Amino acid sequence: MEQPERFNAEVLNFLNSAEFFRLLNNRGVAAAVEMFHAKHQADTTWLPFSEMRMNVLGYQYLQSGKTKEAIELFKLNVRAYPGSANTYDSLGEAYMVNGDKELAIKNYKKSLELNPNNQNAVEMLERLK
Repeated sequence: MEQPERFNAEVLNFLNSAEFFRLLNNRGVAAAVEMFHAKHQADTTWLPFSEMRMNVLGYQYLQSGKTKEAIELFKLNVRAYPGSANTYDSLGEAYMVNGDKELAIKNYKKSLELNPNNQNAVEMLERLK
């Protein structure tokens, strides 16, 4: 009652998140990615997930052997949070697991550019060279 705008924003975020994850769970990663791109293109503030939530989900897919799907989820996270070193680091790892050395290097370098103290990116770049 005291903060109706904030309340409305929180409810809208919840509904956006529920819609996105329902689609992801029922129709798969490709459908959720398509939805994200369509809605995000129309409204760049539309974000149905937090950076951390998508990162955790991407790693769940990666650890269950769904590498290509994990890559798509990490790519969404990069698109949603392009200023985060962690999103590029995670995408780099998924590309490395997939055997895409050049893309892994590219993303680890971007992560290091955003966070020069990212020791994981330094170590992974050494391994990839």
